[in-house]
Amino acid sequence: MPPRTASAPNSLAGLVVCKECESQMITTKVTTFRKNKEHLYLRPKNCPYKPKCQAFPEPKILEQTIETICQDFPLAVAALEMPNMDGIKNQTKQTISEKQNILEQLPNLIANNILEQQTGELRTYKLRTEISQLQNQLSQLPPVNLLETAKTVSIPQFGWDLSESERRFYFRELINKIEINRQDYGGNLQVIFIFDEQFSLQPPPSRETF
Repeated sequence: MPPRTASAPNSLAGLVVCKECESQMITTKVTTFRKNKEHLYLRPKNCPYKPKCQAFPEPKILEQTIETICQDFPLAVAALEMPNMDGIKNQTKQTISEKQNILEQLPNLIANNILEQQTGELRTYKLRTEISQLQNQLSQLPPVNLLETAKTVSIPQFGWDLSESERRFYFRELINKIEINRQDYGGNLQVIFIFDEQFSLQPPPSRETF
């Protein structure tokens, strides 16, 4: 998503896409004649069609998004073959600790001529690179239990009780994109979750020697 949408005032910013023209949809404000009331609409930013794809009332899309999450997210989580996240985290931490222990021993091995200087330096570089990669992998693992999260987000009031900024963060944690149909919109909205990216990580290799 464009980085600027992370702080946008609208919780749907950067998420909604027109399924027909594949253009990202942006929020526009329309005021009444006396400017005493404001309406929000989502319209395609770069629609190539003539006539252009229609705009949709933002509150309706928000309502449908929350309803779809409540219905589809628990089912999607239940259908996942989720790895043991705690086991992966613990194994990753153990592997990092083992590599750090080896790294700490290398200076003594070089000093005692057990390892040549060049060999020790190459091994140090390799270990630091591997530790950095594992730490990065660890930081990308989901911080929450999705099964418990699914129970919470299946309650519609949860989504409505959030502030706009809280809802924006919550949507971005769960949703890859929201697709809406330009033809005769009547609730034809599809929420695509982010599971494919979050669960592509594999457990790290176990034990390593010098």
